[in-house]
Amino acid sequence: MLSFRAHEEHTMSEEDFTAAPGAEPAAETNGTATESAAPATETSDPATESADGATADAAGEAPAEEDELARTKDRLLRLQADFDNYRKRQARDRADWIRQANADLIEALLPVLDQTDQALAALQTQADETAKPWLDGFGIVRKTFLQALEKFGAKPLEDPVGKPLDPERAEAVSAMATGKAEPGSVLFEIRKGYELGGKVLRAAQVVVEAEPDAAAPADAAAPADAAPEKTEG
Repeated sequence: MLSFRAHEEHTMSEEDFTAAPGAEPAAETNGTATESAAPATETSDPATESADGATADAAGEAPAEEDELARTKDRLLRLQADFDNYRKRQARDRADWIRQANADLIEALLPVLDQTDQALAALQTQADETAKPWLDGFGIVRKTFLQALEKFGAKPLEDPVGKPLDPERAEAVSAMATGKAEPGSVLFEIRKGYELGGKVLRAAQVVVEAEPDAAAPADAAAPADAAPEKTEG
């Protein structure tokens, strides 16, 4: 009986002895796991370094993108300015075309108005009552004609009679020595002048006061030429 118990104690002690050494390997295993975890921490450093590199690359690309954006904005602003200038130039050219077309048409119609003025002047010289309806009729036609011209910016030039000749607004077609006005002053108007948009469309035709001595050289030369003829006879 004692031997059996001794045998069990001996067996248990061997098992205990066997289990005890097994504990140390477990601890060693845990140590190995801890040591293996350490390299895992070390392997995360390349990922961090790559992230830092990507951040640095992104930081380096940011100024380049800003420069490209600034250049694009500058090009767009220049393009917009060019388009605005083109639009203004087209509007200005269109206005010039319309003004020139109006000028050509109005200038072609002015002779009709000249004929109306001449008819009125001729009727005003008649003293009989039969001329009055004609005067009224031509007067209405002339007034309507002038109102139509004014809608397009055309109107008669200021009356030049009694004023010094302005070559830009009147053309002297003849000169008369009346002694009633200063030399070079306008005596009367033969054909009216007109302006369009503040510019002379057609200059007036006028007669001016002649210089007092303008004809003197010609008169003095005639006897001198005639004198030799008499001596020869």
